[in-house]
Amino acid sequence: ISSSATRVPGMRKRVMVDADRLASVGKELRDSIPADIQEATEILKQKDSIVNQAHLEARRVKEAAQQEQASRINQTEIVKAAETKAEEVSQQGLQDAQRKAYRIVDEAEADAAVRRDGADQYAKETLFDLEERLANLLGQVRKGIDILGLEVETNGLTPKAVVPQ
Repeated sequence: ISSSATRVPGMRKRVMVDADRLASVGKELRDSIPADIQEATEILKQKDSIVNQAHLEARRVKEAAQQEQASRINQTEIVKAAETKAEEVSQQGLQDAQRKAYRIVDEAEADAAVRRDGADQYAKETLFDLEERLANLLGQVRKGIDILGLEVETNGLTPKAVVPQ
Protein backbone atom coordinates (compact mmCIF):
# COMPACT_ATOMS: atom_id res chain seq x y z
CA ILE A 1 0.00 0.00 0.00
CA SER A 2 2.80 2.42 0.93
CA SER A 3 4.31 2.16 -2.58
CA SER A 4 1.06 3.40 -4.10
CA ALA A 5 0.50 6.15 -1.50
CA THR A 6 0.95 9.86 -2.25
CA ARG A 7 3.03 12.13 -0.04
CA VAL A 8 1.23 15.21 1.23
CA PRO A 9 3.27 18.45 1.28
CA GLY A 10 3.84 19.76 4.81
CA MET A 11 2.95 16.40 6.35
CA ARG A 12 6.53 15.10 6.68
CA LYS A 13 6.41 11.32 6.44
CA ARG A 14 2.62 11.18 6.15
CA VAL A 15 0.97 9.87 3.02
CA MET A 16 -2.53 9.62 1.62
CA VAL A 17 -3.69 6.13 0.76
CA ASP A 18 -5.83 5.41 -2.27
CA ALA A 19 -9.16 4.15 -0.92
CA ASP A 20 -9.63 1.88 -3.96
CA ARG A 21 -6.24 0.26 -3.37
CA LEU A 22 -7.06 -0.28 0.32
CA ALA A 23 -10.42 -1.81 -0.66
CA SER A 24 -8.61 -4.06 -3.17
CA VAL A 25 -6.29 -5.37 -0.44
CA GLY A 26 -9.30 -6.07 1.78
CA LYS A 27 -11.04 -7.91 -1.09
CA GLU A 28 -7.95 -10.05 -1.68
CA LEU A 29 -7.96 -11.03 1.98
CA ARG A 30 -11.67 -11.89 1.91
CA ASP A 31 -11.25 -13.92 -1.31
CA SER A 32 -8.39 -16.01 0.10
CA ILE A 33 -10.35 -17.30 3.10
CA PRO A 34 -13.21 -19.04 1.17
CA ALA A 35 -10.63 -21.00 -0.88
CA ASP A 36 -9.28 -22.59 2.31
CA ILE A 37 -12.77 -23.37 3.54
CA GLN A 38 -13.64 -24.90 0.14
CA GLU A 39 -10.53 -27.08 0.40
CA ALA A 40 -11.65 -28.34 3.82
CA THR A 41 -15.11 -29.08 2.37
CA GLU A 42 -13.52 -31.07 -0.46
CA ILE A 43 -11.59 -33.12 2.10
CA LEU A 44 -14.83 -33.96 3.89
CA LYS A 45 -16.37 -35.04 0.56
CA GLN A 46 -13.32 -37.23 -0.09
CA LYS A 47 -13.79 -38.76 3.36
CA ASP A 48 -17.38 -39.70 2.48
CA SER A 49 -16.22 -41.22 -0.79
CA ILE A 50 -13.55 -43.28 1.00
CA VAL A 51 -16.11 -44.56 3.52
CA ASN A 52 -18.44 -45.55 0.68
CA GLN A 53 -15.60 -47.35 -1.09
CA ALA A 54 -14.77 -49.24 2.11
CA HIS A 55 -18.40 -50.32 2.48
CA LEU A 56 -18.44 -51.49 -1.16
CA GLU A 57 -15.21 -53.42 -0.56
CA ALA A 58 -16.72 -55.07 2.51
CA ARG A 59 -19.80 -56.02 0.52
CA ARG A 60 -17.63 -57.41 -2.28
CA VAL A 61 -15.63 -59.51 0.17
CA LYS A 62 -18.82 -60.80 1.76
CA GLU A 63 -20.36 -61.68 -1.63
CA ALA A 64 -17.16 -63.46 -2.66
CA ALA A 65 -17.32 -65.52 0.52
CA GLN A 66 -21.00 -66.36 -0.11
CA GLN A 67 -20.25 -67.47 -3.68
CA GLU A 68 -17.47 -69.71 -2.41
CA GLN A 69 -19.89 -71.18 0.10
CA ALA A 70 -22.56 -71.86 -2.58
CA SER A 71 -20.09 -73.65 -4.87
CA ARG A 72 -19.34 -76.27 -2.19
CA ILE A 73 -22.93 -76.92 -1.12
CA ASN A 74 -23.10 -80.49 -2.54
CA GLN A 75 -20.29 -81.89 -0.40
CA THR A 76 -21.11 -83.32 3.05
CA GLU A 77 -18.25 -82.85 5.51
CA ILE A 78 -16.56 -80.44 3.17
CA VAL A 79 -19.76 -78.41 3.04
CA LYS A 80 -19.74 -77.92 6.80
CA ALA A 81 -16.09 -77.02 6.80
CA ALA A 82 -16.62 -74.70 3.85
CA GLU A 83 -19.56 -73.01 5.54
CA THR A 84 -17.50 -72.45 8.65
CA LYS A 85 -14.56 -71.18 6.65
CA ALA A 86 -16.76 -68.93 4.50
CA GLU A 87 -18.30 -67.39 7.57
CA GLU A 88 -14.87 -66.84 9.11
CA VAL A 89 -13.56 -65.32 5.88
CA SER A 90 -16.68 -63.21 5.59
CA GLN A 91 -16.44 -61.99 9.16
CA GLN A 92 -12.68 -61.46 8.91
CA GLY A 93 -13.09 -59.63 5.61
CA LEU A 94 -15.87 -57.50 7.00
CA GLN A 95 -13.88 -56.75 10.14
CA ASP A 96 -10.79 -55.91 8.07
CA ALA A 97 -12.83 -53.69 5.77
CA GLN A 98 -14.50 -51.99 8.73
CA ARG A 99 -11.13 -51.42 10.44
CA LYS A 100 -9.76 -50.02 7.22
CA ALA A 101 -12.83 -47.81 6.75
CA TYR A 102 -12.62 -46.49 10.32
CA ARG A 103 -8.89 -45.83 9.94
CA ILE A 104 -9.45 -43.98 6.66
CA VAL A 105 -12.30 -41.97 8.17
CA ASP A 106 -10.20 -41.09 11.23
CA GLU A 107 -7.31 -39.99 9.01
CA ALA A 108 -9.61 -37.94 6.79
CA GLU A 109 -11.25 -36.27 9.79
CA ALA A 110 -7.87 -35.53 11.36
CA ASP A 111 -6.62 -34.10 8.07
CA ALA A 112 -9.77 -32.00 7.68
CA ALA A 113 -9.40 -30.72 11.26
CA VAL A 114 -5.77 -29.79 10.65
CA ARG A 115 -6.70 -27.98 7.44
CA ARG A 116 -9.61 -26.21 9.14
CA ASP A 117 -7.32 -25.16 11.98
CA GLY A 118 -4.75 -23.97 9.45
CA ALA A 119 -7.38 -22.03 7.54
CA ASP A 120 -8.68 -20.49 10.77
CA GLN A 121 -5.14 -19.56 11.85
CA TYR A 122 -4.42 -18.03 8.44
CA ALA A 123 -7.65 -16.02 8.61
CA LYS A 124 -6.81 -14.80 12.13
CA GLU A 125 -3.30 -13.78 11.15
CA THR A 126 -4.55 -12.03 8.03
CA LEU A 127 -7.25 -10.17 9.94
CA PHE A 128 -4.85 -9.20 12.75
CA ASP A 129 -2.40 -7.91 10.14
CA LEU A 130 -5.14 -5.89 8.46
CA GLU A 131 -6.26 -4.55 11.84
CA GLU A 132 -2.69 -3.50 12.63
CA ARG A 133 -2.30 -1.77 9.27
CA LEU A 134 -5.60 0.05 9.69
CA ALA A 135 -4.65 1.08 13.24
CA ASN A 136 -1.35 2.48 11.95
CA LEU A 137 -3.15 4.40 9.22
CA LEU A 138 -5.71 5.71 11.70
CA GLY A 139 -2.88 6.80 14.00
CA GLN A 140 -1.22 8.62 11.14
CA VAL A 141 -4.49 10.36 10.26
CA ARG A 142 -5.02 11.33 13.93
CA LYS A 143 -1.47 12.71 14.19
CA GLY A 144 -1.99 14.71 11.01
CA ILE A 145 -5.21 16.18 12.38
CA ASP A 146 -3.51 16.97 15.68
CA ILE A 147 -0.56 18.65 13.91
CA LEU A 148 -2.88 20.69 11.74
CA GLY A 149 -4.90 21.67 14.81
CA LEU A 150 -1.75 22.89 16.61
CA GLU A 151 -0.51 24.85 13.57
CA VAL A 152 -3.88 26.58 13.20
CA GLU A 153 -3.92 27.55 16.89
CA THR A 154 -0.34 28.92 16.82
CA ASN A 155 -1.19 31.13 13.82
CA GLY A 156 -4.15 32.60 15.71
CA LEU A 157 -6.60 31.32 13.11
CA THR A 158 -9.73 29.43 13.90
CA PRO A 159 -9.91 25.93 12.42
CA LYS A 160 -12.11 25.62 9.37
CA ALA A 161 -14.25 22.63 8.56
CA VAL A 162 -12.58 20.38 6.02
CA VAL A 163 -14.90 19.18 3.28
CA PRO A 164 -13.94 15.70 2.00
CA GLN A 165 -13.51 15.42 -1.74
